Amino acid sequence: MRALLVVLSAVLVFSACAKDVQLVGEAGSADPVVRTEKAIVEVRLGDAELSTFDDVETGVWEKARGLGLQKVFNKMLIKDTVFVPVDGMTAMDSLDGVYIQTGVVTQDRDTETGDLVQSFGISTRFVGDLSLGGEIVTVEESNYLAGGTDTVYAMLYNNVPPTLPAYVLIAEPVTELGAGFYRMIGMGELVQTMDNMVSLPADKGGATGKLCSMEVVVSNREVEPGDMVFLMSVEMIALDPELPLPTETELDTVVVEPLHKDVVHAPKEQK
Repeated sequence: MRALLVVLSAVLVFSACAKDVQLVGEAGSADPVVRTEKAIVEVRLGDAELSTFDDVETGVWEKARGLGLQKVFNKMLIKDTVFVPVDGMTAMDSLDGVYIQTGVVTQDRDTETGDLVQSFGISTRFVGDLSLGGEIVTVEESNYLAGGTDTVYAMLYNNVPPTLPAYVLIAEPVTELGAGFYRMIGMGELVQTMDNMVSLPADKGGATGKLCSMEVVVSNREVEPGDMVFLMSVEMIALDPELPLPTETELDTVVVEPLHKDVVHAPKEQK
């Protein structure tokens, strides 16, 4: 107990310098940390960009998703959150680790510019639980990287997302605080999941999991082997241009009645 108090005292001193440090006791001894972020983004696309899409609706969704994820993850990363993962207290369900999109892409154009213009709401949810976790095994060509769309390979300990796209939060060890502490440093998109099981050497912890490849979309630090990943829930809503925009705090209660509901389904076979 005395040792724990000393660690927590050090953390409180550290938190005075950080923008937002959230702690969750000792690993496995408390509820997992939960972080949610919401944002609204406007997509404005002219004919030149629209003509590059093989399918306009798919292209608009991808553009909105990219803008939305950048915005919410920058909001998340600026908080410089430090947490302790817990061990398998949250089972993966429809709310954890999946991507969902609802609503209809508008066909309306701006009367002055002719651009397609529509706003989208995005909500993300992160749970710091190892049942949704994994770790980075290697960086492509053994190069360290700092964001961009570089490819890394990771293992997922327990749960593989049922659908793609899927997104993970990336966290690095905070060695100055001791074992078990991690800091949120970025976000990645899973681009392929595999049935291959991989195991780390005993001197690297000996963990096992299913292999996946991912692209680093946002990061504020170098992403390296040994960093952890956690599956995140992401929900996108195409907002009705005829209705007033909700505030970001109202996104959970927005009622959208689209002509059809777009839900990304898992492929019949995993790659």
